[in-house]
Amino acid sequence: MLQEIRQACSICPREVQDIVLHLPYASQIEEIRFRTGQAVYVTVNGQEKCLQTAFVRNEWLEQIVAKATGHAVYSAHQMLKNGFVTVAGGHRLGICGTSIYQGNEIVGLKDISSVNLRVARQIRGIAAKTADDLWLHPQSTLIIGAPGVGKTTLLRDLIRQLSDRFCRRIGVADERMELGACFNGMAQFDLGTHTDILSGVKKETAVEFLIRTMSPEWIALDEITASGDIEAMLRGSYCGVNFIATAHAACREELQQRSLYRELINCGIFNNLVIIRHDRTITTERMSL
Repeated sequence: MLQEIRQACSICPREVQDIVLHLPYASQIEEIRFRTGQAVYVTVNGQEKCLQTAFVRNEWLEQIVAKATGHAVYSAHQMLKNGFVTVAGGHRLGICGTSIYQGNEIVGLKDISSVNLRVARQIRGIAAKTADDLWLHPQSTLIIGAPGVGKTTLLRDLIRQLSDRFCRRIGVADERMELGACFNGMAQFDLGTHTDILSGVKKETAVEFLIRTMSPEWIALDEITASGDIEAMLRGSYCGVNFIATAHAACREELQQRSLYRELINCGIFNNLVIIRHDRTITTERMSL
């Protein structure tokens, strides 16, 4: 696990690297946050911890951006437009600053004020029990849990297991480039030998694209956030495709309290509900219960 944090840290200033890599909890770090004029913070188990470093300077942010984009002007432009960039190893750098608009579209950012380096990890085998449940009930599955409990990590391994263990043809709608985290055309995470990854495309568009071009048996997508996502999955289900997706809700009751997710439940797309609790225990239930 220390290998991932060492790789992610490679775009950070040297003095920050030296501190982070010698922390007793270095292998548990989930994020490293740089805010101009503030100390550096790391996130562990969802909680931010302050590092004893000099206050973040603008040149630090410039250096991090330059390393993340390989000093490429085009990559930097795309990052500023999208608000993030995926770096080698699948790690993700998110940025904040002042938006630049053309009409109603964000075309870039200026005056960068903070960056957040999210450490990506692949934990093989974490979805073994969930995959066994899906073998018995091979139907669309929704994974829920509070932020930071590992929904994306579980989804990533579940895709791999469905692909490699069960030889299912999987299409991945990787809008935020976190599931496969393709870098220069190469997936940084193993999602299986029968998996096709479409990166950087809005989920509702990606679902239609994958069905039309790759004939998937299953489609995976991370974080349902809009009615368009639901409509696309509903249309896909009419074509016989099963879905695996995640949503932000700590429990079944919280899922039902949110209007978007009530719409999702009422559509009847999902038959299996996987719940990741705060203590990281994972259970699978039938949605109709």
